[in-house]
Amino acid sequence: MNMSLQIPAPQLLDPTSVPSLRWGIYGTGWISEEFASSCLTHTQQNVVTVASRTPGRAQEFAVKMGLPDFDETYESLAARDDIDAVYIATRPSGHLEHALIAINAGKHVLIEKPIAMNASDAETIFSAAKAAGVFAMEAMWNRYLPQASVVRQIKRQGLLGEPRLILMDFCQDHADIPARWIPGGGSAMYDMGVYPVAFSIEHLGYPTEIRAIGTLAESGVEAEVTAVLDYANGARTIFTLSALNHAPHHATISGSEGIVEYLTPFVVPSGISLSRTGFNTEQVTWKDEYPQRGHQGLGYEATAFALYVSEGLLESPLHPHEESVKALEIIAEILRQVGAKTL
Repeated sequence: MNMSLQIPAPQLLDPTSVPSLRWGIYGTGWISEEFASSCLTHTQQNVVTVASRTPGRAQEFAVKMGLPDFDETYESLAARDDIDAVYIATRPSGHLEHALIAINAGKHVLIEKPIAMNASDAETIFSAAKAAGVFAMEAMWNRYLPQASVVRQIKRQGLLGEPRLILMDFCQDHADIPARWIPGGGSAMYDMGVYPVAFSIEHLGYPTEIRAIGTLAESGVEAEVTAVLDYANGARTIFTLSALNHAPHHATISGSEGIVEYLTPFVVPSGISLSRTGFNTEQVTWKDEYPQRGHQGLGYEATAFALYVSEGLLESPLHPHEESVKALEIIAEILRQVGAKTL
């Protein structure tokens, strides 16, 4: 008789067990606010200053978030002796330049996804960081959330078996976000599509075949995409991406022994359900009830970042540099197939 399914508890880092790095922030958008707030509320990380190239914005941000200081330029922030790491949350088209400013000043860097606009630029960032001996990480923050720890344990325990099929959607109406509709501004595949692509890489590896169809906006950038990623062992990922319509943000991993279904939205602290293979089988659910809700979950990656820096690592063991590069190669191929305009 089969034993009842049990979902393992997440294995989380104690925020007080890692060094308190001194952080600077590039960019003053909403994600920078969430990062600063999550660090100050849920971690031991110390956010010291912020920089913007728009006059007055850094000071406004510092006052709003209660930061002790601000900088007028990225260069002046990077040159400070009281900064250990820089969180780069500028537009993706500026990530290469901005990352190199911080890296060349000897700062560790956490770079918002996508880390760059193409694989070559990502490789340049990582090569520069390794040459400088500093830690560099793409901010694929959902890999550090509690549910990610739960799923890793489920896989190690054999409850999932061999992953065979991943089904996902990432759909949000971004009609009122101008940058989403400008080539190079962070279009749908770069801003949203990077999540399902990175998720597929995490659980299945690198695909051997990519097929994609899509709809383009008047500007020529992608508005909706459906992609199929095929793998040598017969596994497959299918995802739908839309910047025109909202959907709940599902993610399901079907394995030979079990099925993991993420509670929605799968990219924020939510939870997972686990069931055995078959129709209408036993299902158990773990729900995230920690206080870090929504994008306050960014603090988890900041704590992990500080741990990796203290260990002398140059890349995240949960998200190696190669995976960030490969994700951009896959995105480029999808955009080529749908005929989207890029930089």
